[in-house]
Amino acid sequence: MQINHFNDNYKSKNNIQFKGLTSIMSKRISSNPDYLDKLSQVYTRENGSVGNLPKDLFQLFKTSSRVENSKKIALVKDALNEANDILSGIEDLKIQIGREMKPNGLVNTFLPKIAKLNIQPERIPRIVTEMRKRFTPDKSILNEYAEKAAKVLQKRFIESGIIPPSNRVQLTYIDQGKFKNAFKMQILDENDKDIIHPKVILSFKSQNSSMEQINVLLMLMKKYFQGIKPKEYLSIITNILDHASSKVVPQNQKELYKKSLLEIYSKMKMKNEEDKFMDLIKNTMYEEIKYNGIGPESNITQFIKRSAGHPMKPSDFIDVFYLNTLHNVGISEFSDKSLPPITKKINLHKYGLFHDDLLTNKNNEVEGRVIDYGGIKPLWGMHELSDNKVARRYYHKISQILYKDERDTQIERVKYWNKLYKEAVNASIPNHNDILLALRKAKTIISPEYWHLLADVKAAF
Repeated sequence: MQINHFNDNYKSKNNIQFKGLTSIMSKRISSNPDYLDKLSQVYTRENGSVGNLPKDLFQLFKTSSRVENSKKIALVKDALNEANDILSGIEDLKIQIGREMKPNGLVNTFLPKIAKLNIQPERIPRIVTEMRKRFTPDKSILNEYAEKAAKVLQKRFIESGIIPPSNRVQLTYIDQGKFKNAFKMQILDENDKDIIHPKVILSFKSQNSSMEQINVLLMLMKKYFQGIKPKEYLSIITNILDHASSKVVPQNQKELYKKSLLEIYSKMKMKNEEDKFMDLIKNTMYEEIKYNGIGPESNITQFIKRSAGHPMKPSDFIDVFYLNTLHNVGISEFSDKSLPPITKKINLHKYGLFHDDLLTNKNNEVEGRVIDYGGIKPLWGMHELSDNKVARRYYHKISQILYKDERDTQIERVKYWNKLYKEAVNASIPNHNDILLALRKAKTIISPEYWHLLADVKAAF
């Protein structure tokens, strides 16, 4: 049972070649991964490059010649691409491991959580991600891949004169997310001291390998449920739920979990119901791909950097410097205590966004900084704000009206809202249509009991 390819809703623009890939990525949020993928095919000059290399890495080889600098930058990018060709082999290995795995060992372990697929479908991405992690090879094998990739980087950097032969590159596996693996990269001198602050190589999983892993996982689940006789199943799930921790299965919900697992078992025995259940999981994971992976994360990182303003170093979001959408690789800062203190807080709500993965996975924050941009999504009903900087600015102005007394806050917001409304409907202010959009969205931050004071309501009478 395979996952369908993405729909093609991409439309080209007449002036598309006059802008750069980074510039286009920074101006609006797209929830269409196909569109983002095709951008890289249209902007051929950039070869998939988004953003810039870290400044301290660039300083290692910077010269007074722009031509020479451009050559060295291209060599570093090529080295990153080549290294990631090795690192991406981890995902192919996971598919092989999954195909060879026995379904009972995997599914029995996760049965209590599988029950939540019915009870709490919003948890599907987290549960599927946890199950896919069981395909991961031993850490020793992961570090073998890391060592091979590090040797490629070291060789290329030395050959290109980016670092001297006395320096070496070290990669260490850190962890994995839904759609990428992370490796700490250090450039060390002869005394094994860092010559620049450590970075993180972001090795993104391709859409094909990610979806194939999900297909393998679903096939294992199907084999498991179809391989158990009906008379055995109830005793199996009763035993597993009785031994599950109360954190996973609350004592007062055991019967609910049992009922859910019986329903799932029943569905997996009927072709139509089995397809519906599988489609629920696949469609949910498809939604996740809209906001995760190399295309969406290139988009969101550039959008936030442009909207929040540089530099990112003192902010509570780690700086993602460079990504390559064709080679599925990126490089970001490594978050540790040696970075400057955080003096700038980025408010995603200001841009009509929220970080879904940060709410469910606290590992996405290290030393007070958000290290993973995957899962940043538009707030419900606020997608237009991420596409309109004027509307965003005025929405934020209204949201920033704050007084100690809540009533004063609401009254002052209403006053400012009405002022803008009158100017916008009379077209006496520039960008009046964008401002009207901001006012429609800003109604969500004005309490309903004050709506009757708004000028558009009064005008309706």
